[in-house]
Amino acid sequence: MQGPIGGTAMARKHLSVAFPLLAALLAGPALAQAPDLADGRRIYDQACAACHGPTGRPDPSSPVLAGLETPPADLSDPLFNSREPANDWELVVGHGGHAMGLSAQMPAQREALSAEEIRNVVAYVKTLADTSDYPPGEFNYFLPIRTKKAFPEDEIVWKGRYTPLDGAPDVMRNVIEIEKRVGHRGMVVLELIHEDDGFDSEVTKVEGGYKHVFGWNRERQSILSGAVILAVPTDGDESKEIIPYLAYARMFGDDWVFQSSARAITPLDDAGDGQLELAGALHYRWTQWPRNVFPGIEVVAEAPYDHFGSDVQWSAIPQLRFGLTKGGHVALNLGVEVGLSDQPWDYRVHAVLLWDFADGSFFKGWR
Repeated sequence: MQGPIGGTAMARKHLSVAFPLLAALLAGPALAQAPDLADGRRIYDQACAACHGPTGRPDPSSPVLAGLETPPADLSDPLFNSREPANDWELVVGHGGHAMGLSAQMPAQREALSAEEIRNVVAYVKTLADTSDYPPGEFNYFLPIRTKKAFPEDEIVWKGRYTPLDGAPDVMRNVIEIEKRVGHRGMVVLELIHEDDGFDSEVTKVEGGYKHVFGWNRERQSILSGAVILAVPTDGDESKEIIPYLAYARMFGDDWVFQSSARAITPLDDAGDGQLELAGALHYRWTQWPRNVFPGIEVVAEAPYDHFGSDVQWSAIPQLRFGLTKGGHVALNLGVEVGLSDQPWDYRVHAVLLWDFADGSFFKGWR
């Protein structure tokens, strides 16, 4: 039987392990040594400029380009340069274009360059365009099931939700969402919502709006944005809704991605009849290779304005994100939402299929 002294020692042992882990998580990513841009430029001039051009813009009159089937990327374009995470480019430089579903003409350099040299040349390439007013692509985190993203995207998303009900027909809900980048920090969105309740199968609502990135912090790897959405029901008897929301995301350590959003769903006919939705998601990004399976958990709280704090509906959504293509620009997120309050349903099954069309066709990079 373990006495008080043994129990105290054991507790101290557990705390000595737990506190450093917790501190490391809350402290955010450690600051790595700054890359050597002069060395990166040297490598770029020697190994990259022949195809991509001395300034990052390929020269169409170059005889080198005449022999290439796929034109090299314009690294001097600020939108393209900003939206591509540096880690993805490091994988491309090290393992070749084919490894990320890109052109096989991009050769692998991991035998010729060290990991530090690859990091240096990618860091230099990032200076070939003025991206100071563009959100960095590193903050384009995984799309959760219900939590809103902060990063502006060029995506087409299908969201399916199946809700089995006791004593009533099951309900199926489908959403097609089209998102398009505008300007440096903005995105417009259009959603078509279709519902099948066993009696009627129809488009029930159309939503459109605008999202804008307010700011980001490179050291904390965080980003904050806001949006305003107008929801117009197809049934003229229903009220239009104005839906503003805030979205925030941040990396903790090297592996954990936290995202959160707050939405206020307000009917225009009776503002007091609206509701507030708070959502948060945590994903474990255990590898930098996009074509993998990433686990996550999401928690959602919903409450009407007039009973907020006393009538909160809670649910949890364990989920798995599957990167389907080599570059991860086509991905599937599957989850089961479990009701934790007195909802009329016990669980819901979610499926979210994402296609980032800015990174290429839907069929690119599957093999």
